[in-house]
Order: sequence, then structure tokens, then C-alpha cells
Amino acid sequence: MPKFFVEPHQIKDSLIQVIGEDAKHIKTVLRSGEGEKITLCDGLGTDYFCRIASLEEGVTAEILSREPCQSEPKTKITLYQGLPKADKMELIIQKCVELGVDRIVAVSTERCIVKLDKKEEKKLERWQKIAEAAAKQSGRGKIPEIAPKVLRFSEALAEAKTLSGAIIPYEKEDNR
Repeated sequence: MPKFFVEPHQIKDSLIQVIGEDAKHIKTVLRSGEGEKITLCDGLGTDYFCRIASLEEGVTAEILSREPCQSEPKTKITLYQGLPKADKMELIIQKCVELGVDRIVAVSTERCIVKLDKKEEKKLERWQKIAEAAAKQSGRGKIPEIAPKVLRFSEALAEAKTLSGAIIPYEKEDNR
């Protein structure tokens, strides 16, 4: 059964209004009709099992039942990823979302060749869209967050200290 994400404000009583690209996908790509079943997710971890009630002005779906998403991992993992060359970050985001990472933070390190500067905002938006697509593809119950800015290494370390646990690999570490 196809699964799509909706914003919580699109859920009203026993109906959910699907709009935009997802509505277009349901109608034209999947060629779904009234009465067909779909799964909608609020992005907060709840799945809504629905029947398409109307294809007018987007897609209106009637909620048949709701339950917590079973595909979301219990452990919350934040990945602090150094900026790689080229478009490798996109593949890293995709695979990490599929594996269950909850949050991804891009980190600019001392030896990092990549400098985003003016492109940072657009890259972060693109990475968030990739995370959303990967979450849909893998049946996740929420869309993992791409941190809203690239952190310097020192900022990433300071932030990681506030978490309940952290593993920071270092290639020259000699304590085994």
C-alpha cells in the first residue's frame, strides 16, 4: 500500500487532505481511484490507514484506522558527517535515512575541501528533500531532520556533548 507524508494541519477529524506533488502522484502516476486504500503518515510517527474519498482539489482520504508507525527505530541516532567531495553527501543521507538515522548534521572540518558558503542554504534544502524521499521509499514514520546549518567541528563536538551518548571515530586513535 503506498505511503505518503502529510502535515499535521492537513488532518481534520476523520479526513486528511493530500495536496501538491503527492496528490498529483496519487492521481496521475499511481492512477488511484476513489475507494482505494493508502497509508498517510503525519511525520511524527503515526500512520493513518485511509480510503480515498475524493479526487477533487487534491486527494481527500477518509481515516479508517491509525496506529504508531512500526518502522521507526526506538533509538534516536544523530550522524555528524564531514562534508565529502562532489555529491557523495546525497548518497550518505539517503542510506543513513534508510538505516534509521534520526538527524543528520553536516560538519565542516579543518581538512575539508568542500566550502559551501553561498550554496549552503540551497544544499541544505536539497538534502532535506533527499531525506524525505528516502523516508518515503523506506517506509519510515517520520522524516529525519537535516540540521539547518553546517557546523564547524568544534560546534559539532560541543553539541554532541549534550547528547546521551556519542561515538566519534578518529583514524589515528591508538587506544583499543
